[in-house]
Amino acid sequence: MNRKGQSLIVFVLLLPVIVFFLALFIDSSLMFLEHNRLSSTIKDNMKIILDKNILDEEKIKAIILENDKSLNVNVTIDNKIKIDVTGKKKNIFGNILKLKWYNEKYCFLGNYDTKLVTECK
Repeated sequence: MNRKGQSLIVFVLLLPVIVFFLALFIDSSLMFLEHNRLSSTIKDNMKIILDKNILDEEKIKAIILENDKSLNVNVTIDNKIKIDVTGKKKNIFGNILKLKWYNEKYCFLGNYDTKLVTECK
């Protein structure tokens, strides 16, 4: 009985599974990093808006859209400011599998008096 090519066959059968999980891991890590980057950018912009006491909705939208023009920004101003941001992002693995876009949503509340920025629940 000849077992010379047995490990090669097992490797060839397992290689697509290994590549699939590696691509899934890399893609989810990139999506996590992009989420954190965008979230911290919006928080930093909110702090600038609160520090300068900007009350014009169009100026606020322009500040938020400086970094990413593909975002959809809704601004509500009372004595507090509420910014809802929705962005359409596509993951790399989704490009390979022809998956649809997914919406990434952020909501932040800022208080002009305390200059405090919190994330909506």
